[in-house]
Amino acid sequence: MLKVFSICLVLGYVAGQTVKLEFVQSMWRHGERASQIDLYPIYEKDWIYGGGGLGELTAIGMGEMNELGRIIRQRYVNSLNFLKPKYASREVYVRSTDFNRTIISAMSLLYGVFPPSLYDIPNVDYPFTPFKWQPGLTFVPVHVDGPNQCAASQNCPCPRYDLLQARMLALPEVLPKFQQVVLLNRQVGPYYNMTSGIDTFYTYPDTWKCQRAYFNDTMYAKLPWYNEELYYKSQTVYAPVKGFLEGNFENSAISNGLDVALEMKKVRAGVIINELYTRASEKFDCADLGQNCTGYLKQLKFYGYSIHDNNVYAVLVALGIPHIADTIDGWPAYAAGIFLEFHRNTQTSARFFKVLYRSNADSGIADVTTQVPMCNGAALCPFSALQTLAETIRPLPDITTLCNTAL
Repeated sequence: MLKVFSICLVLGYVAGQTVKLEFVQSMWRHGERASQIDLYPIYEKDWIYGGGGLGELTAIGMGEMNELGRIIRQRYVNSLNFLKPKYASREVYVRSTDFNRTIISAMSLLYGVFPPSLYDIPNVDYPFTPFKWQPGLTFVPVHVDGPNQCAASQNCPCPRYDLLQARMLALPEVLPKFQQVVLLNRQVGPYYNMTSGIDTFYTYPDTWKCQRAYFNDTMYAKLPWYNEELYYKSQTVYAPVKGFLEGNFENSAISNGLDVALEMKKVRAGVIINELYTRASEKFDCADLGQNCTGYLKQLKFYGYSIHDNNVYAVLVALGIPHIADTIDGWPAYAAGIFLEFHRNTQTSARFFKVLYRSNADSGIADVTTQVPMCNGAALCPFSALQTLAETIRPLPDITTLCNTAL
């Protein structure tokens, strides 16, 4: 009994709750979407979902994100009493890349976090106009990233990244995996009358995933060579290459004295990891100062990014836990998300963080902190570990200069 009590005391679960949740930062992949390209036998006109068009969020995707929002509400509103039951502008800030699917994903998620409810007051939180406005419905803003924020979502041009991809092909671990992709492309390319660029034909694995979800019968009727074995092969053959592209290597990635894995992480995850660390550090400083802190961080509690699978995966790679994505193609599933919770010992001001992950649209949020290598099995990871990671993969002198610097 004494041993159990001691563990609880360390974790802050008893003795006056000395460890306090101060801040949450999260990033999630959008929900299910339409294909991003035309590929016989399915074309843009066939994608009527979610407003219609290529790459658009489907109704299923909206529902997936709404469910994630409900899970967030259950944890941070109902269970932890961390967020207010109704939207408070100073508590929540959500960003999105400039794509319809990520913007609507964020809106759908927020509709789940703050659904119409009795907490909302007529003519205060929403206009009281019977038969014209749903009672309790309030809107939560989604801030769309502009050109100066492109680096966090890997949308900035980066010539250095192109050079790193070329350099990684010389690595013993990469070459055989890439050759498997080339061989598969040479098998599939002729089916689509591809006569050039066949060794880099990479669009069909992702497109098939979208097509089979809605048009599987059509694919089997019009593609006599298509089958489940080929589909599965397309996903698994590309999986390790996707990992390489975000800096995930199982073996040493040194090429002519250059650590390709480290340099990949700098240009792919360096900006967002440093944003997360810097914002959390400032929030901790604000909490330590108490009432003397007057910045926007004083009341901010939840900061979210509505982004893409490769963005979320890059952060998993940086954290050292890419394996928890656990999908056929290796990247996070639709509506998957990472949650970083930042805790502070109110007596000693010691700083900690936890890593939680939602793996897919059918799962809840799970605490994976003990799986993060830099946390060394601790249930509460020292904030200094995140600082070390941020400093290690920080793009220097800045991301723009680094991206335009030759190897």
